[in-house]
Amino acid sequence: MPPSPQFLGGVHPSVMFVTVAFIFLGSFASEALGTFEPYLVLGMMLLLGLPHGATDHGLFLALRKDKRTDNKLGFYLRYVGVIAAYGLIWYFMPLVAFSIFILLSVYHFGQSNWVNVKHRNPILARAHYVVWGAGILLTPILIHTDEAVAIVATMTSTVLKAPEHSTALMFIGLMGLVNTIVLVSLWLSGSLDKRRMMLEVLAYALLMGMFFTNSLLLGFTVYFVFWHSLASARDQLQFFERRLSPELRRQLYGEIAMTVLGALTFCLIVWFGPGPESALQPSVIGGVFIVISLLTMPHMILVEQLYTSWSPDEELNPPVEIDASQTKNHIHKSQSVASTTGW
Repeated sequence: MPPSPQFLGGVHPSVMFVTVAFIFLGSFASEALGTFEPYLVLGMMLLLGLPHGATDHGLFLALRKDKRTDNKLGFYLRYVGVIAAYGLIWYFMPLVAFSIFILLSVYHFGQSNWVNVKHRNPILARAHYVVWGAGILLTPILIHTDEAVAIVATMTSTVLKAPEHSTALMFIGLMGLVNTIVLVSLWLSGSLDKRRMMLEVLAYALLMGMFFTNSLLLGFTVYFVFWHSLASARDQLQFFERRLSPELRRQLYGEIAMTVLGALTFCLIVWFGPGPESALQPSVIGGVFIVISLLTMPHMILVEQLYTSWSPDEELNPPVEIDASQTKNHIHKSQSVASTTGW
């Protein structure tokens, strides 16, 4: 299932439009936007952000040669085992667990945006993921340090010292400069065409504008939902089309539908119960982020295995001709994926 050409460059026009809309609202209607912020954050995160992680069982099956449905037990045992191990780190060393969460999130966000670019060196590719992800994740935190420090304190029982405003701005500017240099280098090396380079510069600038004009939670939510979750879900659905039978895809889509239904039920309970405002208190947000980190750990492992064995670039540039020897090698590679994933 080839993606729409509009997605080329990892940016869809509708996502840019949504981002511009939030920049406009944050700049000229911040008071009205603040009134609806709890509803927007809760609704977008639960109804659009959460379901993109509901495909983890499908990823597990698609990454294995043996795609029997009775592998569910093994999947859930491994999944829960990873969560439990990370949970112990949170319990005994919360600051270490928080640092792991930030580092892995930085890498994960960068990887999802740049995995379809052919870097000449895998080490440089991963360095690029980290640099881009750091610019995206750390910018809203450094802009809204008071909000961030309060949330982190509830997660780690540690009150971190916020950097000086001028230092934060210098770091944000430095990350923007480094990311721009990386983009130009990729273009000069032939790994990136000029259109993609210009789109990514525009995308980065739009995200910076949104982070500066919106609150920490709202800015991050818009990025997470529209720039990360929807794009990641698209990649996963393309992968399922190639690796899963129609029966397993129907089963998986049913699981996603149940996740959305559960999220909608939770939204309604909060809406007619304590209200979204109470759900956005620092203590509640901190607890929610810990839960998200626990669920994110096995999800990141599966996504890393996904992008190690397959790239969305296969959909953008399908092979024109495949001779018998190439077909044999391709089948051998596909069959060997399960033995290298470790799941």
